Amino acid sequence: MPKNQSTAAQTARLASRSGEKYTEALRRAENGDTPRSPHVLRFLAQRSGNLHYLVGGIAASWAHSGQRVLLLEEAEDYWRWTMSGVGRGRSRRKKESEPATPPEPTTSTLWASPDGPGLLTRHTCMWQVRHPSQESDRGLPRTDRSPLTVAVADALGTYDVIVLVPKYWSYPDRENATAHVVIGEIDIFPDTDCRTALPGPGGEERGVPLSPEQSAAVLRERCLDFLFGSPHLPIVLDGVIWQSYGELPVDADYLAGVDRDMDRAGLRPLGWSSAGRRPHPHKELPEPDQLKDPDFVQRYQPIGRRLRTALEARPAHRK
Repeated sequence: MPKNQSTAAQTARLASRSGEKYTEALRRAENGDTPRSPHVLRFLAQRSGNLHYLVGGIAASWAHSGQRVLLLEEAEDYWRWTMSGVGRGRSRRKKESEPATPPEPTTSTLWASPDGPGLLTRHTCMWQVRHPSQESDRGLPRTDRSPLTVAVADALGTYDVIVLVPKYWSYPDRENATAHVVIGEIDIFPDTDCRTALPGPGGEERGVPLSPEQSAAVLRERCLDFLFGSPHLPIVLDGVIWQSYGELPVDADYLAGVDRDMDRAGLRPLGWSSAGRRPHPHKELPEPDQLKDPDFVQRYQPIGRRLRTALEARPAHRK
């Protein structure tokens, strides 16, 4: 950045990198009418098996609506790359050789609008390195997360939304994310009480039906318990998305009642998604052909619109 350059000029230069005319961006910056910084979004979930398709579908729906979206993905095997040659357990040995060369970052365009600004890009890189020679008080290697910080900073002037795609979904990246959305994974929808039963026709037993409010309380306890307690720090959530592995046994009115109770409890409902038990490859984003398919993208547009509205309604600079 050139020395003595005004803040407005710096803002205009960043805007021009995304295709906007520099003079128009400069005029708007000088008038104080500057766009908000891109959202850096982190999804939180207890498991990671089927979430890549859901997150990829939401990102694709934004791109198809004209947004410039980056999927910032964590590279595999960071521990192997950064801990090569280190002893195990309490017997710590001095490293005799330098760690193996880490993988180079890769960038690919998953989808681009032929006649508009819509863009979906995937960038895969190391998020953190560990320094065995710089141990913490507990004898563990210190973690340096500056690679992720640098990657986010490099993308801020180019994209409207940056979606963090980690290998372990439950870890909160408070240092880099500006918004957090929780994904509640439902194996069995709690529409009946499994602890008590009533006699049914034919002599079989059936569970006592739960009200939508009771079902919502069970979902919070069963699917969101990973957010609470040590060592996690408090996180301001921007909403909750529910993903069910199987068909839901209740109707839309019942789900609306669950949503109302979630909203009352401070969890903004953003939508429901249904998937099979093992519908997709583990930890893989949708194929480029699917991201181009309007039918595939349309499935995620309702959730994408609600989530986008929630993000735009957030107070500026809230962490």
